[in-house]
Amino acid sequence: MTLPKSTLALFSCSLFFLVACESTVNASPQTEQTKSVPAAQKPVKEVPLIAPKKQLKKEQEMIKFARKHIGTKYVWGGNTPKGFDCSGFIKYVYNKYDISIPRTTAAYPSLYYKKIALKDAKVGDLIVFTGTNPKIRKPGHAGIITEVGKRSLKFVHSSSSKKHFGVTETDYYKSGYPKRYLTVVRM
Repeated sequence: MTLPKSTLALFSCSLFFLVACESTVNASPQTEQTKSVPAAQKPVKEVPLIAPKKQLKKEQEMIKFARKHIGTKYVWGGNTPKGFDCSGFIKYVYNKYDISIPRTTAAYPSLYYKKIALKDAKVGDLIVFTGTNPKIRKPGHAGIITEVGKRSLKFVHSSSSKKHFGVTETDYYKSGYPKRYLTVVRM
């Protein structure tokens, strides 16, 4: 038994539409599921909130603000212009620019997911050091990077040392800090 060509063509078209509709029906619930996933679970493309020129200006303003406090005395636990310890000074400066940071250097490892190599440091980054004993490889001191250049890196911090007491700016490579270096964190 042979079927006429028109019947065969009609059957083929019907089969095609049936299959096409079947895959559309199966695809629909998946699309609906995707639409109903909460926004917090969807991957988010990271987009800078501030344009690079504006970001640079913000960093420059932040460093200017930090440098205004050079000469402020060191006070253990201090977090005001009447006196700062290192983390109190950093928190004070970053907070002015809506940058969240823990109050103590001991909590800085919570920021290490944003750490970068020293060679990639930028103005405004957080630089973290050990305390006065470099053999104890835990955060004990920190500063905000103010200048970066070829074999040049400066940071502002509040120091308890007799030589540089209070808020001061230090040339990293002309100091004892390289042996105490732990990491740089992009804030």
